[in-house]
Amino acid sequence: MEINLRVSEVMNTPVETVSLDATCYEVANILKAKDIGALTIVDNLSKPVGIITETDMLKNIVAKNLKSKDVLVKEIASLKLISISPNGSIMDAAELMAKKNIKRLPVIENDELLGIITVSDIISISPKLFEIMKEASKMEETYEDTANYISDYEESTTEGICEICGYHGNVHYIDGQYICDDCLEQK
Repeated sequence: MEINLRVSEVMNTPVETVSLDATCYEVANILKAKDIGALTIVDNLSKPVGIITETDMLKNIVAKNLKSKDVLVKEIASLKLISISPNGSIMDAAELMAKKNIKRLPVIENDELLGIITVSDIISISPKLFEIMKEASKMEETYEDTANYISDYEESTTEGICEICGYHGNVHYIDGQYICDDCLEQK
């Protein structure tokens, strides 16, 4: 498939949202019920103002041993919303995600949330874009001992995007796929 597709042709709709005044308990339940990794935060006028991810929840609730029912979204969420226009190319989206080290981009036009595009969406359309994203984020490969996995072949570790779950960080190149530690343990 062509890598010059528009974001509007690839984005997911509808987008799951949450208000600034929702509790993190509500967020966790929505993420679980919808089997997604993030919610776009909207203000009382339904204008997108931020994003809250499962990582935000882990770092700010679980790691601090807080009660999710006692913490509001506005207390922990990232309110520096990085977004893209529906008219942008998926190449633009890939480069922006790599540059900003993010996995999801809300698609916004005139303060209206139209959709969301993820690393997984881009990779599923064009594996070539994965290579472009790797270069854009200046990922370098290193080689490690593979005693923890299978000792009779070499595994390389690099910073990249897990092709199974979309995680961005340290991934292992195994059997022609980039896989994060969590997915590797499940394999």
